[in-house]
Amino acid sequence: MDTNALIDLVHEMQGQLWVDKVNETHRTGRLCQWVSTFHPDKLPCQLDGTFYHGAFNAGMKMVFQDSTAWMIRFPRVGMVCDDYADEKVAMEVTALDLIRNQTTIPVPRVRAWGPAASNPLGLGPFILMDFIDGVSLSDLLQDPNTECPNRVIREDISDSDVELIYRQLANFLLQIFNLNFDRIGSLVSPQAEAQTPIPPRPLTFKVHSILQNGGVDTFGDRARGFATTTEYFEYIIAQDWEQLVRQPNSTVGLYDAKNKYMAFKVLQTLIPDLINAKYDRCKFKLICDDLGLANLIVRSREDLTVIGVVDLEWSYIGPAQLFGSAPWWLLQDRPVNSTWDCKGDEPPKIATRYFKYLDMFIRVLEEEEARMSEHTERELSSLVKWSQASGAMWLHMLLSSGFNDHRSFPFTQLRRHLGATEWARREKEFDHAKELDVFAERKMSELDKYDEALEKMEENKALVDSGNMTKQEFISMMEGDQ
Repeated sequence: MDTNALIDLVHEMQGQLWVDKVNETHRTGRLCQWVSTFHPDKLPCQLDGTFYHGAFNAGMKMVFQDSTAWMIRFPRVGMVCDDYADEKVAMEVTALDLIRNQTTIPVPRVRAWGPAASNPLGLGPFILMDFIDGVSLSDLLQDPNTECPNRVIREDISDSDVELIYRQLANFLLQIFNLNFDRIGSLVSPQAEAQTPIPPRPLTFKVHSILQNGGVDTFGDRARGFATTTEYFEYIIAQDWEQLVRQPNSTVGLYDAKNKYMAFKVLQTLIPDLINAKYDRCKFKLICDDLGLANLIVRSREDLTVIGVVDLEWSYIGPAQLFGSAPWWLLQDRPVNSTWDCKGDEPPKIATRYFKYLDMFIRVLEEEEARMSEHTERELSSLVKWSQASGAMWLHMLLSSGFNDHRSFPFTQLRRHLGATEWARREKEFDHAKELDVFAERKMSELDKYDEALEKMEENKALVDSGNMTKQEFISMMEGDQ
């Protein structure tokens, strides 16, 4: 499913204006002056290098007069929804504190942080943390010579290097798995009072991306957390359905609309079959939706020892079976984009590498688990193997990402696991011609209006590019039309 380009174009302009604002605060010296106020001795500092760009954050290395180095990170305007930027930062700070205090995982120490209202520069919420002087594993793993840039691990990396990396991350995951929580929901914010009520719905990677890039608010009316995995999974699957129904360009034709309608209806019926009953009501875990290889900082190109784990946004308390699933990140790339597209029901070529690395990860995980006395029951590796055998791993991948498509790799694998006959039987329950026709015709009407609006927006974008309209005018005009 495509993103909503009407929203993406506005966010692109907002992001450019924000970068200009950041650059201006640096040029005038205000950025360094402000950062210095957080140093215990108020020492002056200076920017070392330029932006460290992530998908959701912009970071800058700040070096103080005593050679101390901190990283200041801001959620990127245009990439993070303004309404949830404060919550995103607060949850990350909570996750970092929790991991730092209860594990040996090398996460950076937070020196200061605050919501947007506490930032006098008007750059939004922020985190100041120790700078980890190493090399991004993501940069080392990507193939710089590929024709179409993507995050997939380059093919010339040795199995021994991959195993070394997996072993360290497996150890980190086992430590996090030791932490147990009573209820699914958001982490308690550091600013919350001691007597905190039941945690609210979590701010996940999925719910945020559907809102920010699809324009559909799928949070629902959830002021509390969730008592069971079943209840939570039903809530997440409903987000996919809401996106399909409410995003104007969620389908591309009558045939596509009908197929997606039935596919997402069938997906909802699979929840009871793919719940691990042992963990439905207990042992909820700290989950970071975006934790994977790209979060790791290693010592050098030659030494792949992990010295830092960073960018722990989209962290919350979730089901153990979601934590203990066959990882999506084995090849670094999420298996939900075009690189993984299937031809019919046949898996793509890249699937062979994924399954090879999955076998490697399970072996390494079992070995690391056997070394840890507190993991005598081998729960985590057992859950990962269960997710593979039951097919729940494919459901978990869909639960963790928005913009799902019935032709995507995990959706196709889930359909193959269930079997064509059983899938067709379930589809038949929703194969009602009149309802499908009404749905498909409505989606086509929405798509026509969307295409007209997009054509108009692209004309205005051309005016901005030619200098005949300011970015501020573009944003005001587009927001006024929505």
